[in-house]
Amino acid sequence: MREDRWQHLVHTSLLLEEEDGAPQALEGLPAREERQRRAKLLLGSLLEVFPSSLDPVEDFEGYAVRRLAQALLRTLE
Repeated sequence: MREDRWQHLVHTSLLLEEEDGAPQALEGLPAREERQRRAKLLLGSLLEVFPSSLDPVEDFEGYAVRRLAQALLRTLE
């Protein structure tokens, strides 16, 4: 099992927590929209690290992370 993907997951969670300290706007976007944009990018990166090829029988934890990231992305759209 690859450990670097779990490190990526923890790093992503830390970056999401730091969103309050992130730049307030990019290209004229209001702060809330900028936070949502950044959250979507971070969640998208999780989908790259936890790819669709994951087999839930062989890697249920990875599959669960992927499903959660997908659900959160849909919620933000």
